[in-house]
Amino acid sequence: MYRVKTAYRNGTDRPVIEHGPWHDSRKDAEHWADLLSAAGYTTSVESQNPASHARDDNSDLAAALAGMA
Repeated sequence: MYRVKTAYRNGTDRPVIEHGPWHDSRKDAEHWADLLSAAGYTTSVESQNPASHARDDNSDLAAALAGMA
């Protein structure tokens, strides 16, 4: 599962960060990230399954926290 994280400024010092809905494929999330980027947002794609990346000591904790989101 993947989602798009967007950031923008609304006249304050701190950026506003929002998380989009979860998508089944990274391709779908990247498509939405590209559309939002073209509209002026700063975007990144997050993965709900950190086990698909390199394993580290905190991966079980990260997976549990992602499941709560």
